[in-house]
Amino acid sequence: MIANDSKRTTSYRQILAGAIAVAVACPTNAGQNEVQYVEAPSWVVPVPAPTNSRTVDGAPFRVIHSDNQIHLGPDGLEAFQAYRVKILRPEALAAGNISVSWSPDAGDAKIHYVRIVRDKEVIDVLKSTKFQVLQRESFLERAALNGELTAAIQSPGLQVGDELEFATTVRRKDPTLGDHLFAFAQLPVTGLSGAFRIRIVWPKTTDLRWRASADVAGISPTTVNGQAELVYELRDPRSAVVADGAPARVNVRRFIEVSDFETWADVSRRTWPLFEKASMLAPDSPIQKEIARIASTETDSVKQIKAALQLVQDRIRYVYIGLNGGNFMPAAADETWTRRFGDCKAKTALLLAVLRGLGIRGEAVLVNSLGGDGINERLPTPFVFDHVLVRVNLGKQTYWLDGTRLGDRTLDPPLALRWVLPLRSGGGDLEGVPAIRPRLPNDISVMDVDSSRGFDQKATIKLQQVLRGDRALRTRAALTAMSAEYADQAVRAYWRQTYAWIESDTASWRYDDERGTLLLALTGRAKLDWTGDDAEGRGLDIFGAGFTPPVEYHRPKGQDQSAPWMTQYPAYRCWVTAIHLPADSANWKWDYFSDAVDTHMGGVHYWRVADLRDGVMRTIMSRRAEVPEITAAQAEEVNKRLPTFNNKISRVYQIDSKLNGSQRARKPLAPFQADTDWTSPDAPCGPVTSPDYTIDGAHVSDEEAQRAAIERALATQIKQPLDKPLRLIAFDLPPYPNELRGPNAQGGHVLVQFTVGSDGQVKDASIVGSSDRYLAGVVRVSLLNWRFEPISRDGKPVDVPLKYEFVFRLR
Repeated sequence: MIANDSKRTTSYRQILAGAIAVAVACPTNAGQNEVQYVEAPSWVVPVPAPTNSRTVDGAPFRVIHSDNQIHLGPDGLEAFQAYRVKILRPEALAAGNISVSWSPDAGDAKIHYVRIVRDKEVIDVLKSTKFQVLQRESFLERAALNGELTAAIQSPGLQVGDELEFATTVRRKDPTLGDHLFAFAQLPVTGLSGAFRIRIVWPKTTDLRWRASADVAGISPTTVNGQAELVYELRDPRSAVVADGAPARVNVRRFIEVSDFETWADVSRRTWPLFEKASMLAPDSPIQKEIARIASTETDSVKQIKAALQLVQDRIRYVYIGLNGGNFMPAAADETWTRRFGDCKAKTALLLAVLRGLGIRGEAVLVNSLGGDGINERLPTPFVFDHVLVRVNLGKQTYWLDGTRLGDRTLDPPLALRWVLPLRSGGGDLEGVPAIRPRLPNDISVMDVDSSRGFDQKATIKLQQVLRGDRALRTRAALTAMSAEYADQAVRAYWRQTYAWIESDTASWRYDDERGTLLLALTGRAKLDWTGDDAEGRGLDIFGAGFTPPVEYHRPKGQDQSAPWMTQYPAYRCWVTAIHLPADSANWKWDYFSDAVDTHMGGVHYWRVADLRDGVMRTIMSRRAEVPEITAAQAEEVNKRLPTFNNKISRVYQIDSKLNGSQRARKPLAPFQADTDWTSPDAPCGPVTSPDYTIDGAHVSDEEAQRAAIERALATQIKQPLDKPLRLIAFDLPPYPNELRGPNAQGGHVLVQFTVGSDGQVKDASIVGSSDRYLAGVVRVSLLNWRFEPISRDGKPVDVPLKYEFVFRLR
């Protein structure tokens, strides 16, 4: 109940606040460990006037006003928040539980008033009750030390019919990026009666940029008393209209941001020194011994990278550190090693130090853990990132290292990533990360049913579930924290909840560090739901062999009908079933119904194969979301095709032994065997293709054909003739990435733009578009090794900008 009350209080506070405002500014003197009781700052203007609209029947409260004013200046960021709310029902009395949080090392908290208005009487709550500082860390349950203090007050005597007034100012100054100003704020998107306002103030002499979401109209900065001022006010706002099922970037509403960073390269350049300094080791650092150990035991660079990652994941416990400006400042690598805990920043700095000691160059890359869709539409600011990784370009491959993902040594990029910012001394640009088709299933369900003893006997059942990715890591972490006895009970409980009809015999689990897979297993017995009898013949619906059709795409009138639709990307599930059937009899033999499926709808690939031989019915079915979103036109195409979608349940059944049976073509081999390893990356959960490939129609081994094709394509882009035709004298063809090999191999395309300098060297290569990030990576690395004959026009050296699209086709 305490947790529920706390959540309810938080939700009321969020509604009453009406905005989220966060910023960083330059440091001044030290903060305060106690709240201060003072008047509102001089820069604050009176709160907005109340509205006269009717309160919705049954509403628990009525907002009179919710005011958020932000001041950016040499003393940092000051966030003034004031609200007045009328309590209409007992559920809203939790609004009287007021709390304020601040970082004492980076600011302070000032309370201006807490008042209860009852009829015409104004009760000053602070005369009899003060805020109590809670001496505890916020988010300890999330392994976080953020250095924040929280002060709370319970408004005594608050009752239904009262109006509650509260105002506070929290000051924040970041010690690490203190030479920059940036903030954002947002009014509630739900419809509420009352007056809501955002006011942002900054020195007129400061070059601060601002941007608002498309629905915010009619505002622009004005100058008041030498200060620039941006005001956005809503009175009795209706709910903002958002597009159902659209990506988050499409549905940003009532949002304002400001920043003095000119470019993303400025953010990169300003943040780079923090990680560069933190990753430097002392000459006598104990980490040097670990580096020497890895170097002596592993000579292969990729194995060294994995060993370095394992060192940081296993030896350094994850704890978020927000103390002493730690929001952006990574702890020094030696300090992290000594105390044996650190956050993503500390682990990244340590990884960079170890890799540098091994002679491997890595770079810190800022990312958003939710992917960062739409970051490119935001003003440059570090606040859009909440995580940092290490990226290593080794030869023609790119590896991504996350020191916080205990047990994940795959070196693959997180599939959700959309935008990243590499930290470089000269400044790195914001990079788009192409969405790739998931290569391996993140969930494989395998059921082996032995019913060969007869219809009236319980079948022996073997279950396997193979997990990859976040779910595998979370489950592994939970099971390893338990004793063997409790872990066994937990696994059995999971299977019992999933397949309640199976009587369990044995249960087990194991994690494969190399493959990054968690295998859950169960053996048991169950009575199958055979239909029919000896006279009519028996039949059974096949488990895990029927697709659920897509849901129709539809948005209510008034919403943006042209907005894209999100898919379940990167979900990739596979279902495998083997049923050992009772033997044929004099009267009956076996047949089945299960159409082969290999179709794409709405960015999803549906695939199914079936096989009946030697008394065993086998099916494999997979559903793979291949892209994060589809267009409105693609969604409409799905709607048109829904009536033809094959959602028939697969079935095995007996037929008269005298009949010929089905005429299905049968492949030489069954789709899988009893000993198939479903944790293998080669598990047959999709159509098998060969990694033998062509680029633009010419086989990869035919360099002359490739050279000619490339030169022809580039020549068409040169509008003003050169002194000599463009001639490619040295080039590496991009290899087919190892990450894409196996049964799920695929073709794709990469569009790259680059400049051929007058000396014939390729420079400024960047990916314009790509169907796959692995293909994009090998193309970019290969392109930088290309060389042309020196070029000139009218006897003068010239640079030529070009584009080229690599089209990979599997054979």
